[in-house]
Amino acid sequence: MEPYLTAKQRLRIQTRHKASIEQYGYQPQALFWSSREIQQIRFHKLCEILSSKQNQQACSVLDVGCGFGDLNTYLQQQGFDVDYLGIDLSEDMVQSARFQHPGIQVQTGDLFDLNPAENAYDYVFLSGALNEVVETDIEGTAEHKGRYAKAVIAQMYRACRQGVAFNLLDGRHPWVQSRPDLQSFLPNEIVEYCQSFAHRVSWVDGYLDNDFTVYLYKS
Repeated sequence: MEPYLTAKQRLRIQTRHKASIEQYGYQPQALFWSSREIQQIRFHKLCEILSSKQNQQACSVLDVGCGFGDLNTYLQQQGFDVDYLGIDLSEDMVQSARFQHPGIQVQTGDLFDLNPAENAYDYVFLSGALNEVVETDIEGTAEHKGRYAKAVIAQMYRACRQGVAFNLLDGRHPWVQSRPDLQSFLPNEIVEYCQSFAHRVSWVDGYLDNDFTVYLYKS
């Protein structure tokens, strides 16, 4: 079976996000972040992949699971010149992003809907978009745990010219272990998986108790 989302899975995710916007409005909590500070700590770690860019020259960025497009705002605030495209499964999130940030380039769908060409973007980012369990609807076995997430990671790497940065919930943390509704991973397992196709892999934890960030490089 191909690692794509079913119509039932898409509807569940879209319904969940529609309800969260109705409850919280245009706040990070609608994206299931506990606060804007926590959201930006994750952004800061993701953007460390850009710290070696000389003179912060312009680059193209794809933001997978973009929500309200907050990463684009963060990048601009940090002085990065980016040609940004965000994609999100939730039409409500996409419309909200356009309302909050007129002119922002965002569209509805997941990464496989977009189907970007190889080396289409300088950098591909993902923050929090792989924290929801999706496989249980169709298989629900340990053998297939994280199958969709891993396919997304590989596709992100294919689409980048320079690098990928993404975060995941850390399966070593007791709070994460107590949440079967959330998808988590062991860092060493994800790093080993990424090393099977990426030129270079590094990762970092410790910035938050329950999270880790992985960087994939094309050179």
